[in-house]
Amino acid sequence: MVLFLGVELVIGQWLAPMVSGAYVSPMWHLQTQMILHLVSFYLGGVLVGLLSPGVRLKEPAIGAFISVLVVFMMSFFMPTVFMQFTFSKVLVGGGIAFVLALMGAYSGEKL
Repeated sequence: MVLFLGVELVIGQWLAPMVSGAYVSPMWHLQTQMILHLVSFYLGGVLVGLLSPGVRLKEPAIGAFISVLVVFMMSFFMPTVFMQFTFSKVLVGGGIAFVLALMGAYSGEKL
């Protein structure tokens, strides 16, 4: 989970200055954040596959699912309807993160 957070912060630090213009729409910011999350799950899996000894496929995928679960657990404290906690959101978001991290770990193991 810490690796996924680190990858996302590094990508965000590199990407944030490019999309922080005054004439960029709010939808562009949301789309960029979504792409940032997806890429961080994949790259986190690649890093685990490259750096860890032995074959590691399930660990990054489970870590990615748990990191999505932690984010949705924080939504208990959000008053907005858009960020409400539901199990379907956790399953869809966690499933996407699980698959991307699994694909990244597989790619990292092959490299």
